[in-house]
This record gives sequence, structure tokens and C-alpha cells, in this order.
Amino acid sequence: MEIYNEMYANPFPSLEEEWEDYGNGDPYVLRHDGRYYLYVSTKDHRTGIKAWVSDNLVDWSYAGLVTEDPVSTGAYAPEVIYSNGWFYLYTSPAGRGHYVFRSESPTGPFERISENVGMSIDGSVFIDDDGSWLFTHAGSSGIVGVPMDGPAEFGVGQTIPGPYLGHWTEGSMIIKRNGTYYMTYTGNHVFSKGYRIHYAVSHDSPLGPYSIPANNPLVISTKPDFYGLGHSSTVMGPDLDSYYLVYHNLTGRSQEGPPVRRMNIDRLVFNGDKMEILGPTNYDQPIPRGPVFADRLDADAIDEKLWESAKSEGGGRIISRAITDRIYTAEYNLVPSKTQVAALFAYEEANRFGFAEIEPELNRLSLGRMEDGNRKVLATAELPDDTDWSKLHTIRIERGNERLRVYLDGVLKLDESSEAFGPGHIGYRYDNGVPGLSYTAFSNQADGSSDFETAKPLPGSMEAVHYLSGEGRGYAVRQPSETAAWRHSDGTAIREAEDGSYSAALTEKGDWLRYAVNVSESGTYALDLSVKADAGPATFKLLVDDQKAGSFKIDGSHNASSEPWVKIRVGSLKLEKGLHSLAIQLDNGQLEWKTMDFELVDDQAFKIERLLEQASSEDVHGRWNETAGSYAGAADADAKMYGGSRLWSDYRIRTTVTLGDDPSGQAGVLFRVTNESDFRDQVSDSLMGYFLAVTATKLELYKHNYDSELLQSIKVELDRNKPVSLRIEAIHGTIRVFVEDGEEPVLTYDDPQAFMQGRVGIRSVHAEQIGLGDLTVESIGTK
Repeated sequence: MEIYNEMYANPFPSLEEEWEDYGNGDPYVLRHDGRYYLYVSTKDHRTGIKAWVSDNLVDWSYAGLVTEDPVSTGAYAPEVIYSNGWFYLYTSPAGRGHYVFRSESPTGPFERISENVGMSIDGSVFIDDDGSWLFTHAGSSGIVGVPMDGPAEFGVGQTIPGPYLGHWTEGSMIIKRNGTYYMTYTGNHVFSKGYRIHYAVSHDSPLGPYSIPANNPLVISTKPDFYGLGHSSTVMGPDLDSYYLVYHNLTGRSQEGPPVRRMNIDRLVFNGDKMEILGPTNYDQPIPRGPVFADRLDADAIDEKLWESAKSEGGGRIISRAITDRIYTAEYNLVPSKTQVAALFAYEEANRFGFAEIEPELNRLSLGRMEDGNRKVLATAELPDDTDWSKLHTIRIERGNERLRVYLDGVLKLDESSEAFGPGHIGYRYDNGVPGLSYTAFSNQADGSSDFETAKPLPGSMEAVHYLSGEGRGYAVRQPSETAAWRHSDGTAIREAEDGSYSAALTEKGDWLRYAVNVSESGTYALDLSVKADAGPATFKLLVDDQKAGSFKIDGSHNASSEPWVKIRVGSLKLEKGLHSLAIQLDNGQLEWKTMDFELVDDQAFKIERLLEQASSEDVHGRWNETAGSYAGAADADAKMYGGSRLWSDYRIRTTVTLGDDPSGQAGVLFRVTNESDFRDQVSDSLMGYFLAVTATKLELYKHNYDSELLQSIKVELDRNKPVSLRIEAIHGTIRVFVEDGEEPVLTYDDPQAFMQGRVGIRSVHAEQIGLGDLTVESIGTK
């Protein structure tokens, strides 16, 4: 395992000169010329927008007020983009419509260039590869997309199909990665503990339609010390390849009323169309990795320890002494002016190198290779006629396994085979003048390969395909696959799944894959695998720091599922806090899986009677009437009451239900509940877990994930005006319901994507004449 000398932890402490009694809400981070600029909402009735600057996303210094325009009073969610030499700032002061500001510096001063253009709150700008602009903002039925004709020219908006959280939805942002559009968005209310971040995916257009992946919410936590997570921005990491999500958590309400919030950053990783947060975390994490090589060339003299330079008549050359690996990303920040300047890479010697060349007089970008003094252009891209070459521009070269991509100012311009370009030095070559040069860097990562190397926080989910790089380090396979859908050169058996993500398989005894992990606390961790539903039996072992930590078996009992993939709990193991390596090694059979989830569990046997008597005021939501140990909710309300531990896994619940002569509504038992929230301005099913509802004529099993899905419904005839016993058993992915101590369940459901653990409770939804007894809960299958 790599040794990390520096760590950070969410939430971030107070920043220098931040708004007092307000914190850092709605954080937006701009990356420009190798530095990061943070902008946050302005406290109500205060004027101006504050900014901070950082080189590593962790250490921030105050950069001052970027504007003091009177209209910036209470400026909500400011966002800044850079285009053709200008920085454009968008904000909706006090939520009363947007203004556009402009500056030649990311720290201002920004001057207003528009009147109030309306469009609600939380405006965000996305610039596509074809140069088109799109403005998104919060709307009454989801996120609204507004085509733009320029930085302050807006067309007619339309609600974008897909991104909607069933109630108020805000805080949108779009990024484009490998041709796929990813939108993040937030809801429902900033004061809700269940404030959360979702994401959606589109292959067609930033205007959608978008599909909503199954691993939503992307970010949620309602823990007492870490809740109300939302309003995010996405930014590239210092290593030029990774992405980070910047968001806030709620800590309370200021004396004047506005929310008090703190900033957080967590790593994003990608598996095909799937985006995953490594978190949310509020414990020590390694700080974001920087590039392998970086320097600023805007000083009077270059550092000869880092660079070799040579001047010629009318031009010159600057070459790094450092050499890239075969896979790399390089970034060049420069002011061409009228100079013909090329970003050099794969540089072997003076007459052998690759180049991405800007020709200002022709407004053209060319990709090519110099071979023994022969210049060969492989592809060109025409650039807009109004490109201002007297301002800073950024060239980005990604040399992946198969493709070489060239970006200009964050927009993909050229996409060619990488075969002609290998490792080498980076640098510049220029003619007919001297360009202005600035931040220049490379890392030995590209196309998301840094996702493989980052330590995965546990508890959490790990993608099977995110094993470490390097044969003998990250993987070992006896019979290399010739048809791998990803990471082709590794020879691991990787296949594309139905949802656009990828799975990995071990096919020969002794084959293994190794991952980097960061365990948040010592304890017992349950292991869940998402495996092929039709897979046969297999046995495997886990090794932590190359020491055996447990053996596990998949018996094939999941084969009855109608879903292509099934999440199964295969066992548990002890893990110690800290950074470790974790390997999965095949013993028998074949094993194909997509994700590996580790959840901290309570492995002690327990039996608790009259659980609800122990409920604290924080666990009681809505109005309940208690009579002789029976609970009934108000007819006009949705009431919930919780007890137990989020670390409980398999258990049996016993209770009673009493129906009157004319019952209505529904009431019943909540189980395996996590991330529960209670707030008026959010969706009603604000929890993750199951609800067994009793009505006058039915038992209904629902799955809640901040929405509601009816899993199964059966007709029953329960006696009236007397307690009827109910027993619920939740064991791994199977739920069974028994009535009146019957030996056979009246309802059985196998959930292929089950919630495996959580609290228990009761719920009454506009119910009359339905009483619920207190709960007895006992563990099943624990020590």
C-alpha cells in the first residue's frame, strides 16, 4: 500500500473571513490555470461575494470580495465559468432571479453585465463540445434547461426530462465525460436532514432525456453529526484525471434564521455510465493526489532542474526533464498571442515527438507527430473566429490505452487512436514570437485510471473493476481474457452489464484482484456482492494486507431471481481502522460480480421487548396516541416512530395489529430503515427501508428509497376488534410475513437489490381504527 502522509476530514473547518454564523453553503469550485477558486452563498442582507483559492482542494486562503455590487446582497449559489479570456459569474441574490457578472480575473472585480433575467435560483452553465451553451436552474417540476446565445443571452427554457426528486429540486450541474452527460441535482429542502444529491445520465444531449441510475441517492446521510448533504459542484482533481464532488452539510440555523453549513469534498469514481461517490465521509481521507510533474512558467526564468530550453531564430523549445509513463494526462496553459505554438508530448528527441499545435492566424488546432524531422498532421479542428489568442487558453492531452484526446479550454476537439504516441517528455515549441506560458503538468493517469488507485472508504461500495493497476500488484489471472470490454491489456474478464457499467470475473483457481481501502473504524463488516443471477456455486477468500481474513461461499440459491444481478450477503469479517489492501481470490468455481459492499454491523445477539418505549423524542414523528401499549396515528397525518440500531442486520419482529369495525388508511411496521428524515417540505417517503402496511383487506409490502415501490400485495381477512399477531423475518435478501403464529408465511419476497440492515419502527398513514402493538425484535443468525 502507498503511504499517505497527509490527510483531511469532512466537514471542513471554518475558512478565513467566511460569513459569520453562516458558514459555506452551496459551494462551487472553479479550476483554472492549475488553481482552485471557491465561491459560496452570501449571508442574507450582506453584500458582496467572497472567494478563496487553493492549490490542492484542501488548503484554502481568502481571496477577498470578488464583487461589492449592491445587487449581490444575499447572493445565492454563485457559479463562475471561464470562456475566451473572461470569467462569468451567475447568481440569484435572495433567490429573486439571476444576474450575470464579468471579470478578467477569477477573484474579480466582477462587474454586472445584465439586469435581472429571472429563472428562479441555482443557475449553472454548461458548454458542450460543439460550443453551445446551456443554462440550468431550479424549477417547480424539476430542473429547467435554457439554451444560451452567449454568456448573458438566454432563450426559452424547458423542463428537462428525468431529473426530479418528487418535490422541490435544485442545485443542478452538468459535466461531460467520455461523451456521456452527467447531471447532479439536489432536493428537497435545505433544512431537511434528508437533503440529498442525485445524478442522472444522458447519451444524447445535455437537455436529455436522462435516465436515473439505480445507485441513487448519490449522497445522503441523516446521522446526528452529519446530515443535510447537498447542493454540489463537480471539479477535476489536482492529478488531472480524478473528479471530486464539493457539497455542504447542515449544522443548524443561525440566530438570524439562515442555515449554517460547512463544506465537504469527496471523490467521485466512474464505472461506465455509473457514477459513484466514495463516501459521503466525515473521517480522515488521503488528500487529493497531485500530478507527477508540475511547474509554472510565468516567472522571469525557468527552473533548469525541471526544464531544458533552447532558443532558435524567431522561436524556441522548452522540454521537461521528467518523462511520462505510457498512460498519462498533460495540461498546458498558455497565451499564444500571434505565436504559432505547439504543446509537445511523447517527446523522445528533437525530431521525434507528438504535438497539438495552435495556429492563431488560421484559428486552427492540429494534432500530429514529428518523425525524424518529417511533420505529419493526423487531424485538425477549426476554432471559432472570435477566439481571443491574447488571453489564456488550456490544452489538455489524454493518452489512454486506446484513444488520444485533445481538449481546448475544457472542450473536446480531437479524438484519435493513441497508437502513434508513447511515453516521453512534455513541453512547448514556438515560432514567430514568444508565447506566455503558465501552469504545465502531467500525471501518469488518464481516462479515469486514477479511480483504480484511490483508497475506497469503508463502510462503502467498491466497483469490481476498480482493482489496482499492475500485474502482480492489482491482479493475477492464469488465463488472460481476449475479449475484455474494459482494461483490455490486463487480461481480466470484464464484461459490460445491462446498465452500462462493467463487471469483473475470476475464472481460474488462484486468480485474484486487489483493491486499496480506507477503513473508517475497527469492527465487524458484512460483505455483500452483486453477482450474476444465473451464476453457479463458487468459493473465494479475502486477504487483508496479504493475510487471509475469511473464506466465503456462494451457493447458487439466488438463481430464481428475475433480475440479471442479485445482491447477496456472503458473510462477515473483522477489519481494523486505517489504510489497507484487500484482495479477493478464487478457490473454486467462477465468480462474476459488479460491486462489493462492506457494511459495519452489530454482530452481537440481542432480543429487545417493548422497543418503542425506549424511543427518544428525536425518533417520534407526527402525532401518536398510545393506549394500553397500542399505538394509533392521527387520521389526518403520516406518523412514524423508530427504534433500534442502524447496525442491526438479520432479525425477527413481533407485534400485533388491531382493526376496528371500519378501518381506513394504512398502518404497519418499518424495518431495515436508514437515512430516515422528517420535514414538511420533502417527499413523504423520506427513508430508505421497507414498510409492511396493513389495510382493511390487504397486507402490502413497500420499498422506500425517498420514493415508494409496491413490492407485493396480498388479500387477508383479519379479525376485528382484537389484537392479531404479526411476525416479520428479514434474513439477507428474503422477507417473510406470518400471521397469528402460522408456520407458513402469508407473504414471501426475495429482493434482488435488498436493503440489508437498519432500524425498525411503525408508521401510520392517514389511518383510522388501526392500532399497532409495541415491537419485540430479536437477532437471527448472530453470535
